[in-house]
Amino acid sequence: MIRGSRSNLLRGKSIVLALSGGISIYRVPDVARELIRHGAHVTTFMSREARKLLSPRIMEWATGGAVYVELSGYAEHVNVCSSADAVVFIPATANTIGKLANGIADTPITLCGMAALGAGKPVLIVPAMNESMWRNPIVRANVDRLRDLGIGFVEPVVEEGKAKLAPIDEVVDSVIDMLAPKDMAGLSVLITSGPTHEHIDATKYITTPSSGLTGYYFAREALARGARVTLVEGPVSTRDPPNAEVFRVTGVLEMYDTVIKLVSKRRYDLAILTAAPLDFYVKDRVEGKLSSDLEKVVIELIQAPKIARDLKTYSPATFLIAYKAEVNISEDELIKRTLRRASEGNWDLALAHTVGLGKGFGTEKDEVIVLDRNGVMRKLGPMHKRELAREVLNIYVTINNIKSIKG
Repeated sequence: MIRGSRSNLLRGKSIVLALSGGISIYRVPDVARELIRHGAHVTTFMSREARKLLSPRIMEWATGGAVYVELSGYAEHVNVCSSADAVVFIPATANTIGKLANGIADTPITLCGMAALGAGKPVLIVPAMNESMWRNPIVRANVDRLRDLGIGFVEPVVEEGKAKLAPIDEVVDSVIDMLAPKDMAGLSVLITSGPTHEHIDATKYITTPSSGLTGYYFAREALARGARVTLVEGPVSTRDPPNAEVFRVTGVLEMYDTVIKLVSKRRYDLAILTAAPLDFYVKDRVEGKLSSDLEKVVIELIQAPKIARDLKTYSPATFLIAYKAEVNISEDELIKRTLRRASEGNWDLALAHTVGLGKGFGTEKDEVIVLDRNGVMRKLGPMHKRELAREVLNIYVTINNIKSIKG
């Protein structure tokens, strides 16, 4: 059973996939499976052109749910689409976008869209077409009109003369974004993410194995909930979260200086320190490249200043959440060390975890112990890092008595 195998972020959610006749339709079964892996129940509507390119039986197999190719007196477009949690048009052709923008409902999928919009349901459009079609001013006007109505878009990848379907993970993340709680509107959030590289010379450096995934998912979740997000990230391969303000840094001193300058000049309601910067920097970095003929090289490391210790000094009103990572220690010792570090930095919430082979760094899932100022403990995980970010932000929202915005 694959449902919920990656997370429960879409648990209990009903998602309708509305398929147009674009050639990238072959990727839709994989999108459906990923939605299910995050807990969703998926139903499919297909246009006549879509059925020419992809057998409805494949979507029935991929989803385990109903596939609607014709409508009957049971008014499936009303009964199914107006009660779904979200409708996703994928791939959305220029023709389908034009029909939706102008209220034309002459296919099962456009009827589904009209019913969903009339019922106030979230709608997401995932375009794919030739680049010249995507740039056509009439198509652009239709896209703008739909955006003005509050309909979401997942931007295509424009290359090789094509506006190609966005990556599957981006589509799924966008669905998760659309259905996230909306309780952080107006809040300003600062997040640090990833490792730092402390260069020995121009070609060699010391680092930590942080991938930046935790910071990415915290940023994505906060953005989805309505916050303004500033992301200070070391060298990572993760894509930037849509609409985040991103500052890219390399070394630990650069990360420290960037964060301290930001919190000194701006007001942040919340700071989340997920980065794993090296605790030291290299003294007397070699210019150029060290000779490979050297038999021995001695490197001196200097302790770096700590963002987690100093941030509250510069921004006392910022609610601070920070991580403490340890390796191969008992839970009692982990909690003891975390509480000591939290006290030194005046943290509001501490996230304690052990890292190592297959744990924490570079993994999709993690588990943490959440500690508040009174040492009250709550264990989270193991769970998907976005799910973990959601739970931690839920705790933050509860502590600060922030009310959800409906609609």
